[in-house]
Amino acid sequence: MRILHTIPGRNWGGMEHRTIEQVRWLMNHGHDVWLAAPEDGEPYRRAKALGLPMVPINFDPPWHPSTLRRLRAFVRANRMDVIDSHYTRDAKAALACLGLCAVVRSRHVNQPMKPSLVRRLQWRAADHVITVADCTRDHLVEIGLADPARTTAIGGWADERFFQLADPVATRARLRGELDLPADAFVLVCVAMLRPDKGQDHLIDALGLLKQRGLTPVTVLAGSPTAESAEYEAGLHVRIAERGVDVRFVGYRDDISELMQMADTVVIPALTEAQPRVAVQAFATGRPVVASCVGGVPEIVRHGETGWLVPPADPVALADAIAKVMVEPAAAAQVAAGARALAEHSMRFDHRMAQTLATYDIAVRRAKSRSFLRVRS
Repeated sequence: MRILHTIPGRNWGGMEHRTIEQVRWLMNHGHDVWLAAPEDGEPYRRAKALGLPMVPINFDPPWHPSTLRRLRAFVRANRMDVIDSHYTRDAKAALACLGLCAVVRSRHVNQPMKPSLVRRLQWRAADHVITVADCTRDHLVEIGLADPARTTAIGGWADERFFQLADPVATRARLRGELDLPADAFVLVCVAMLRPDKGQDHLIDALGLLKQRGLTPVTVLAGSPTAESAEYEAGLHVRIAERGVDVRFVGYRDDISELMQMADTVVIPALTEAQPRVAVQAFATGRPVVASCVGGVPEIVRHGETGWLVPPADPVALADAIAKVMVEPAAAAQVAAGARALAEHSMRFDHRMAQTLATYDIAVRRAKSRSFLRVRS
């Protein structure tokens, strides 16, 4: 299959990482695949460094004649079967290619949207919609933006690095040494961009409450701020100093599997999520998960079975759940084992990509049979 993925943004985050992983998988499994992104952005730079086939396209604004001409020319010259667009700007531009190939629109977030006639026309024009959580799919269908027959939820995955733990004891000791963490410390890891919706401020407040109870875990924040959230990051440092808790900032990391092996618990204190891949990765690594009960999180983190759920922006509840994991290690290990079994059954990368390719096939068949701008075989 010949597939073009598109990323319109210049920042680096979970959506960009997920998309580039898909492009790498497709290339490694014999598909002709390209990634279109702005040449001056971080996703383009990282994908180029990985040797992925790149198409430099600026999607600002999406319907600029030069953008549409370049996109259409590339799709026509390379006989694309599918465009998979991952955000609003590139999805709008992709509609200009409806007469040339199938158009898939992926939705990675779970933020509510308001329906409108223009928005409905844009979404309904796509041959298929992929969401990363059932709740996102349900919302799009409920407000009329998506046809339930042409909308599929495909959840997060963990690649084999998270399942195949070569020597977790050695990895744990090595990373704790590199990060100057006590060998006997109880370590929490939070993997997310540093911005308000990821809830690191509420995690720090929970750490302060734990300290009052005599529980002093060390917390590792893996992630970087965006240009817009630099002030938020500075506020986190102030909060940490005020509460006197031990929090380490390690920035963006490529070794999340090893970082999770080093940890005792993975915490997801977000205020909004679709279905966090971090939870799936923690499941595969065998680490207990404490997460906010938002969006699609409860679709995979089942309280007391595969993790612990707490209300968002509730430091007291978050502290209670972390304390439970700390003081009841046997129960935590049992829950983590249940989560690992779930991940092994349905959350491997190959399984999710098989679902994705099946969805592309459905989109291509629809593009060849639609009554408007039918794609020729």
